[in-house]
Amino acid sequence: MKPKKQIKETGTWRLSLTPVLKYNAIFTVLVVLIVLVGGAAFSVRQMRANVHSAMTTARNQVEYRVSESISLLQSLAAQEEYYNPQVDPLEKTRRLDQVTPHFGYMMIRYVDEDISVYREGAKPASLASRAYMQKLFSTRQIQVTDSFAAGADGKTLNYTVAVPLVDEQNKMTGALFCAIYFDEIMELLDQTAGIYGADATLVGSESQIMSSTINELSYGEPFLEYVRESSLIGATADRIQESFLAGESGSHWMFKNGALSYTMYSHVENTGWNLVCSKNFWTEFGSLLPYLLFAIAVVLILCGGLMWLVQQRVGEQRAVMDSLLRSVEELEKKIYQDERPDNVNFKEIIRLTSDGLSDGLTGVVTRSVFMNQAEQQLRKVGPDKIAAMCFVDLDNLKYLNDTYGHAVGDVALKSVGYVLREYEKRYDGVVGRYGGDEFVLLLTDLTDENELAEVLDELVLRLQVEAGTMDRPIPARCSVGVAVWRPGVTMEQLLADADEALYFVKQNGKGYYKIHQN
Repeated sequence: MKPKKQIKETGTWRLSLTPVLKYNAIFTVLVVLIVLVGGAAFSVRQMRANVHSAMTTARNQVEYRVSESISLLQSLAAQEEYYNPQVDPLEKTRRLDQVTPHFGYMMIRYVDEDISVYREGAKPASLASRAYMQKLFSTRQIQVTDSFAAGADGKTLNYTVAVPLVDEQNKMTGALFCAIYFDEIMELLDQTAGIYGADATLVGSESQIMSSTINELSYGEPFLEYVRESSLIGATADRIQESFLAGESGSHWMFKNGALSYTMYSHVENTGWNLVCSKNFWTEFGSLLPYLLFAIAVVLILCGGLMWLVQQRVGEQRAVMDSLLRSVEELEKKIYQDERPDNVNFKEIIRLTSDGLSDGLTGVVTRSVFMNQAEQQLRKVGPDKIAAMCFVDLDNLKYLNDTYGHAVGDVALKSVGYVLREYEKRYDGVVGRYGGDEFVLLLTDLTDENELAEVLDELVLRLQVEAGTMDRPIPARCSVGVAVWRPGVTMEQLLADADEALYFVKQNGKGYYKIHQN
């Protein structure tokens, strides 16, 4: 009999901890799996709750904007000065132009009984070919359109709300319509759904994608094609299309590109739109992962600590046994051949490891992004076009903040941002916030300096905004310095020339523009 596992020459007794280590490892793995599975189950539950909250919030905001627009137009339509065909259409247009900036619309327009729309400084244009106008005049029902390209350049995307004008004899004398900025709806979806980490997509009456926070979805593409490319659980593409057409709500799970996501959709009141909100499992699980890793780390530390305590206890018991085993070893030497048992070393090692692009107030790009985009835009200017750099300064912002509060100043800055973004789209430009009260606007789609002067004349008028409320209007205006770009002129020099022209305006009365003379 040779008890190698227990006795060696030095008289030291060893107890193997291998079974304890094995069971401890199994226990640790099971606990880690339970934590991960529990985290996954919690993530699935949170996905549904977050998507539902995102859907409710985003839908309510979109519906509020639409219903607010309908209410505004109906209140205007009830006034005789608008439904009375005897009132000069241009006078109606001027009054509507004064109202437009206060409510953040791209435009509010008057349409006469011949379905011709009026705009200050332009001839009446016929809208008889527009389907929503045809339907409005034939049914007298309020119309809310899908997004479409409109505006002076025919490229600016917007959503349109239109109501009929009916006189006291119940005769339809025309219509009023307002255009909601496309970017406003996009920003609204991004902000409301983004609070819950979800994605939102606004689907039009023909199931086309209008606005979406999902990068891979393109404007105008059929939404159901995107759905058909995925594996659905609890729904089919045809069933979803039927629900869209019937204005019904629904939900389903979807596998796409190896990722599970939960999706809800619902009809938007007063429109032919449907809002779709979804969230990816890995996005939800990723937000929970730091807490799961912390829990796993605690488990590993506790299991490692337990093993250390076991080793300490075994060591204490071994010391008691050693004295007895030494005596036994001396006796065995007289009987057995002297052998030295194998040495066994136990080590427990636990290693834990863990490891802006746009201005939030005004919606325009930041200064650094503007400089980069402006450089690229200038390289694209054709030989038959000119480009101009506009340095825009909101006059007396400090006075507005100190006198009426920073909320009023923020409203003024946001209003200026909306106006400049419109001109950015109309003239293929770029707009950015240069400083606290300063903006920079590059316009590249200008035929000549005569057109530039016309644009600037219009721009300074549009930049006369009001930052207060209907009960307390607080006027604000802007000064503009302009520099015309010439080939070979650097961006720094262009900005310096525009700044010099702005300085001249600020020193000579403010509220208008000056073009820098080389």
